[in-house]
Amino acid sequence: MVTLQSLSNHLEILKEKHTLLDKKIAHDFKQRLNSDEYNAEKKKKLLIKDEINLLEDQILNLKG
Repeated sequence: MVTLQSLSNHLEILKEKHTLLDKKIAHDFKQRLNSDEYNAEKKKKLLIKDEINLLEDQILNLKG
């Protein structure tokens, strides 16, 4: 069974990953990184953001 605490913990981890990836993408853009790698990072960031939104919805539903 999924608990509110476990969802909240996972959400915080995803937010940290999202922030770190955002910083890496900004750095890579300034360095003119290979566009394939840059695009892959952007896609990964969007997937993490989607998962964050899903978890936030699940937490709201558990709260009531």
